[in-house]
Amino acid sequence: MKTFLFLLLLFSSAFLQHSTTVELYKEEKEDHIEIYARNQNVYPVTIEIELEIENLRPDKNPPYLYTVDPGRDQKIMDLFYEDKSAGWKYRSGYQYYMGDINARHNNSFAYRLPYHRGESYKVDQGFGGQFSHQGELQYALDFNMPMGTAIYAARNGKVVMMEENSDKGGPSANMMEFANFITIMHDDGTFADYSHLKYQGANVRIGQQVQMGQVIGYSGATGYATGPHLHFVVKKTKRGGGFTSIPVKFATKDGIIQLREGDTYIGY
Repeated sequence: MKTFLFLLLLFSSAFLQHSTTVELYKEEKEDHIEIYARNQNVYPVTIEIELEIENLRPDKNPPYLYTVDPGRDQKIMDLFYEDKSAGWKYRSGYQYYMGDINARHNNSFAYRLPYHRGESYKVDQGFGGQFSHQGELQYALDFNMPMGTAIYAARNGKVVMMEENSDKGGPSANMMEFANFITIMHDDGTFADYSHLKYQGANVRIGQQVQMGQVIGYSGATGYATGPHLHFVVKKTKRGGGFTSIPVKFATKDGIIQLREGDTYIGY
């Protein structure tokens, strides 16, 4: 998820800064200024504000970090006048991240294998896989499965991002941006990505609530892919932007375990 930074010298404009989906605005009161954030996304965002102020006192010490719920306006800061008759000014900037940086994964949760019960697929690339599961993707999994295999939600949640209109894919890193995917937000604030779906391969819509075991799409080979497979990763937002992947466990016939690269697992 990209972050945005906008700098502006502020005096009396009502709208302070804005992007396509997140904006800040102010309301002037008798002894202070109230700063509000408007989040038009279907997921929460974390906003980080930088301030250079004269004759104003914030209601908290830095860092100025705030989580704003989806689809709402929320007061995030009060700036009190030190001496209103002397005038005031400030320079501000902000960046925002998709999700809540304070989210905590429920490590006791057992995920469902993301395909039909009774079907079996091999984990071609597991945690720490040398081909592409490094850095932020360290705890991703690649399931080798034929084109058009039904993909099932591994956990309840809400669809917050998706793309299904790409028909491009191949074994080159410059294909990465062409991957079709579905991103689902869980009730603990973490997200799951289901990637490399086929063209028009989504079976859900933005904002839809889905249940574990529900068909959400169909596998493909779009984006950076050597062949058809499902790329699955659970992640959380980190300060400064980007995500940290999370090592999750699945319910299998062998118990609740972390999946291993090279092994095959039967949907359960």
